[in-house]
Amino acid sequence: MSLPSDNDLSSPGALHALFGGGGQEQRLDTEREQFRLLAEALPQIVWTARADGVQDYLNRRWFQYTGMSAEESRGDAWMRAFHPDDLLEYEQRWRHSLTTGEPFEAESRCRRLDGVWRWFLARAIPVQDPQGRVIRWFGTCTDIDDQKRTSDVHSFLAEASSLLAVTLDPEETLRNFTRLAVPRLADWCTVDLVGADEGVERAAVTHIDPAKETLAWELARKAPADLQSTSPGVGQVIRTGESELLELVSDELLASLVRTPDELRLLSELGLRSSIIVPLVVHGRTLGAITLVQASGTRSFSAADLPLAEEFARRAALALDNARLYRESQEAVSRAQHERYLAEQARAMLDTLLDAAPAGIALFDRMLCFVRVNRTLRDINRLSTDDPAFSEAISTQGPGATLVVKSLVKALETGETQTVESTTRLPNGEERAWLARYAPVRSAEGSTLGVATVVLDITERKRAEAERERLIAALERSNQDLDQFAYVASHDLKAPLRGIANLSQWIEDDLQEVMTAETREQMRLLRGRVQRMEALINGILDYSRAGRMRGRPERVDVGRLIMECVELLAPPESTQIEVAPGMPTMRTERVPLQQVFLNLLSNALKHAQGAEPRIRVGVRPAEGFWEFSVEDNGPGIAPEYHERIWGLFQTLRARDEVENTGIGLSVVKKSVEARGGRAWLRSTPGQGATFLFTWPGHMPDEGR
Repeated sequence: MSLPSDNDLSSPGALHALFGGGGQEQRLDTEREQFRLLAEALPQIVWTARADGVQDYLNRRWFQYTGMSAEESRGDAWMRAFHPDDLLEYEQRWRHSLTTGEPFEAESRCRRLDGVWRWFLARAIPVQDPQGRVIRWFGTCTDIDDQKRTSDVHSFLAEASSLLAVTLDPEETLRNFTRLAVPRLADWCTVDLVGADEGVERAAVTHIDPAKETLAWELARKAPADLQSTSPGVGQVIRTGESELLELVSDELLASLVRTPDELRLLSELGLRSSIIVPLVVHGRTLGAITLVQASGTRSFSAADLPLAEEFARRAALALDNARLYRESQEAVSRAQHERYLAEQARAMLDTLLDAAPAGIALFDRMLCFVRVNRTLRDINRLSTDDPAFSEAISTQGPGATLVVKSLVKALETGETQTVESTTRLPNGEERAWLARYAPVRSAEGSTLGVATVVLDITERKRAEAERERLIAALERSNQDLDQFAYVASHDLKAPLRGIANLSQWIEDDLQEVMTAETREQMRLLRGRVQRMEALINGILDYSRAGRMRGRPERVDVGRLIMECVELLAPPESTQIEVAPGMPTMRTERVPLQQVFLNLLSNALKHAQGAEPRIRVGVRPAEGFWEFSVEDNGPGIAPEYHERIWGLFQTLRARDEVENTGIGLSVVKKSVEARGGRAWLRSTPGQGATFLFTWPGHMPDEGR
């Protein structure tokens, strides 16, 4: 087949060839011009052919649609614009029409200038001379892509709905789904579902080449979908719920979609020219995603394919959800049967437990009728197993019955647990004490079903409590006696000590002129020992009271309290004492806290060293407590002594070097721990020491 030699197939010269020359030239020119105008005005592709089928005219619509030039359309070159899969049937029908003279009609895909294939309906009718011989063919090519797609879509979706409804097994539904998609929609198809752990797992694979399906499974294992990924792929589609279309996947794009050479190898073997990934969404919930892939070089997806893929996914998601619901209902029935069995077992165990419990237990319904009574409660009430009192409403007769009924009714009406203590005298004259609790029994919806009663024999506990109160009272009297003794002993011991100190001073004053320097040093040491003994007595007295003597809480400004302690200690002017900002104001016992700071600051002043002794007091919150710290720049303390220093009478330096009773830190630890806090040390030799303790942020008045 060949075309006229004119460069422009839509030119008047080409039309002259269509209509011929000779006589009546003017009329023919007019008819040719009218045909050209009509052919160029139509939105269809218009063509003509000679009696032998050789095309000799194409209107401008052909060139606009295909992008081919007149030269590129000559001869058989125009066939390149039609899909090779459709040419065989097209040519067979055309030859049949040429042979029989019957009108021609065929459907085929024609490539648009942008590479998109669209379906066209080609039709041609013969023009015959008076003898009935075909002298020319007039034809059109009409774009029927939308109609054909719509028809194919409806047919495909109807088939899909029918197939997806065949089974309620989720796995079989997925297999049917992918098998339906291949090869109708794609060369291979996968389904990935979101698992219970929010991970994505591959659930089904179908490939036009079954041997390659294992590659798709292997790819999913090596490169699972990531729901946090922002790169194209299944993870992003599931996370966003938006479909993804890759119309043409170049080698460069393919390389950018993978992370390892192994993934690239697998995708290359599977084939990936074009793809669509659509989410499986049902009732606003994303179940997973479907991936449709064209692997061959002749097929690719476009935006026109998205609606079909999304509708297919919607129906598949609905079928999958129905299958899931059916399976869950079956599992629910199975669970219900199992739970009924477990409930029966639990009831048997509960009956055994109730009868074995050492407490009396009973269950009442809303009419105050007994539902269940254990053996212990029957024994407590001296009733036999078949006593009617436990099969009907509770009796209102007998000692204590009124109190029981009143407590039961109150628990029902208020929904609050009632606790009642009572005593009864047994027939043998023994008096027993009982603790009964009446708790409302509620349904899962919160309505009150009845009351559960637990009765405990607390006779021995009451006796123990009475004995405990007696012992506490005796201990308090003993402590008072000890306090009195401590005060008296302190006073009686201090009095002669002060006499010794005063006497030594008088002797030194009287013999000032005759005493040697050595004698005066001995007298000074004597008075020092007296002062140390008095400090030791005071320390022992403080230690005995620490943690035992409690004061009434009051509002204390800790920053001001620390400054008052510093003033009382009167440190040398060279000492730098820094109090961190933000010291709290809290409700606490003032005197014990002051004593703790006095002991820690005094200890720091004794050990701070260098030309500029430095002490820093810090604070920070610590979950209901305040954590205070007293830091010095002294010689530090080795780790092996960090616990030892808190002991009574423990010092690390000789008392002749540093005046110290060894009681202050013990008083600190005892006072702090008595109030729920703790005291500890952080120190490294040569780098100073930091003493830390916690103190409650608020102390209530109750119990003071």
